[in-house]
Order: sequence, then C-alpha cells, then structure tokens
Amino acid sequence: MPVITIAGNEEITIEKKREMVEKVSKTVSEAYGLPIEAITVLVQAYPKESIGVSGELLSDK
Repeated sequence: MPVITIAGNEEITIEKKREMVEKVSKTVSEAYGLPIEAITVLVQAYPKESIGVSGELLSDK
C-alpha cells in the first residue's frame, strides 16, 4: 500500500521521528481510507555534508 519517504538531516531525535511517523501515518490513512497498518513510512537521515541547500553544503553553513 502507500509508502511515504521523508528525507532530512540527522539532527532529528528518535522521539520526534516517532511523533512524525505517527502523525504522517494517521493523515495518509485517513486520506486513503485505509487502516493505519497499511501505511509504511521511511525516514532517511543524511549527514550535513550530504545535503546541499542554496548551492552550499549544510556542513559549510
């Protein structure tokens, strides 16, 4: 069923990841009319040296 991928930096805590996965899963479940068990959320965490914003690496900001 639906798979949601969230990509960001490594600075998010496990507690915030839990909260985010719960909220996103609930929202998508309601939007699709599916049980929450059918929703998969992938959280991809990248180091700052692997993320570029506005032409610069986050590690250089």
